[in-house]
Amino acid sequence: MASNLESSIHRGSESFFDFSCFPCQENDRYTQAEFYCEDCSKLYCSKCVEYHNYLYKKHEILDKTNISQWPETNVGEQEICQDHKKEKLTGFCEDHSQLICHACHVHTHQ
Repeated sequence: MASNLESSIHRGSESFFDFSCFPCQENDRYTQAEFYCEDCSKLYCSKCVEYHNYLYKKHEILDKTNISQWPETNVGEQEICQDHKKEKLTGFCEDHSQLICHACHVHTHQ
């Protein structure tokens, strides 16, 4: 069942972060990034950075103590639906624990 996005934010939804983990986001999970790889230009949570570091031992990783060297984020891009690129996120589907736009609500999250 979809509900108002504003109420999910007030309940402490972790769907939006200043920096989201790239691999988690690609897998529809939303996790706070704790590290940035300058070589990959990607952000990682503490779990994903372990896999990254195992594969790429020579990449330079910056933690949050060096956050001033991380890239700037565009919060506006995070408010756009990933499935319907022209739609803004307007609700939260509690059944799927997912942010949705009006089109998602009508077509898949009734």
